[in-house]
Amino acid sequence: MDDQREDERFPWAERRDGLMTSEVLGMDGQTRRRRDREQFDGHLRRVRRNVFAVGGAPRSWMQEVRAVVLAAGPNVAASNQTALRLLGGDRMESEAIHVIAPLLRQVRMPGVIAHRSGYIAPGDLTARNGIPCTSPVRTVVDLSGALHDESLGRAVDDLIRRRLLDLDALRLRVSQLRPAPGRSVARLRRVLAARIPGYDPGESELEGRIRRIIDRAGLPVPSHQLRVEFGGVRYRIDFAWPERHVFLEGNGFGFHSMATALDRDARRQNEMVLVGWRPLEVTWRMSDAEIESILRRALL
Repeated sequence: MDDQREDERFPWAERRDGLMTSEVLGMDGQTRRRRDREQFDGHLRRVRRNVFAVGGAPRSWMQEVRAVVLAAGPNVAASNQTALRLLGGDRMESEAIHVIAPLLRQVRMPGVIAHRSGYIAPGDLTARNGIPCTSPVRTVVDLSGALHDESLGRAVDDLIRRRLLDLDALRLRVSQLRPAPGRSVARLRRVLAARIPGYDPGESELEGRIRRIIDRAGLPVPSHQLRVEFGGVRYRIDFAWPERHVFLEGNGFGFHSMATALDRDARRQNEMVLVGWRPLEVTWRMSDAEIESILRRALL
């Protein structure tokens, strides 16, 4: 591959995880025979039909997803678990790459699960790192048929925390939905019912779960992330009921990964207790019923 041809192709590939399509390769008049020769010499590696990686480009999950979308052609986007991961969400247990296409499009590739939709609304598609994918709202809708309530709720909370999803926008979309293969309107409604207007998912999954327990049980509304100061040092309290001098901290597994954070939390709790507050602590492994019982005994 001579320098002039490299100059023409590489900028395109560098922006796309080292990938090039047959169309791009043909821009310089390259024949299929020459492309086969470059594959043989190690300058190109076939990834998908009509999609090649530049020799030396590292393999990655992102490259695989981009290759699928490039090979599928226009009007095809990453969806479901793949879209959620592109959006920065949890890695779901799915090795396959999910894509969505219009109803009349057939996408068949090894390791790819293709979903077809009769209606893709304006705003249903976005892009991450230049890869077309479903929007956060559409991704949640598409995942509703595959995930149980808890997993779907965690995905919703994570998107809210990162300011990618607005609950009101999701409520509006769900109100317009009809049952269809691959989605569960009932599950979406249950997830939304557990997240009343003004809902705050907290800084962690455990905080969001505690808030849902409080709302569902009709317990006194707490001050969330209450700021306090002792000796010139400012702290934040997960949940506090100042009129009762009760505060609650959620101790999620792995949250205190640094000794300094653990020390800071201990100092904060000691200071609160010394001025008359009663501490409560819950962990992720406690059941909802146990957490609710603890709160009722402390608050009612």
